[in-house]
Amino acid sequence: MKRLIIIITCIVTAIAVYATPPKLNVESLFDGRYNDNKSVTISIYKNNGNYYRGLTVKNNPGIIKKIAEAISKDLPRAKGYSDYSGTDGQYTSLQIVNNGETIYIGLQRDRHGGAFFFIQGKEKAFK
Repeated sequence: MKRLIIIITCIVTAIAVYATPPKLNVESLFDGRYNDNKSVTISIYKNNGNYYRGLTVKNNPGIIKKIAEAISKDLPRAKGYSDYSGTDGQYTSLQIVNNGETIYIGLQRDRHGGAFFFIQGKEKAFK
């Protein structure tokens, strides 16, 4: 009987952990801090079970640095990662799995002080 209780407890704990929100550092960038910032354009879409959030930043290296720092903090959780730097800019991407779904994170920095950042995945991945 004692073993059965331990097994049930382990199963319930595993299910609870599996179904927790991802709590990514990059998600905090959409907490409203940039809503009134003229150098940032925010896009948020939910459509057919997909969730997308994006930031376009113009001439604000401080915000771009904060985005890059948040991505770096989430890097240990990534199942896939790439970083490319070329003559036209720098591209960083991560893939993080949560609730059996992949969350795609990307940052494109151009040489003119601008950047485009996004988080995209199935809504299930964010729950």
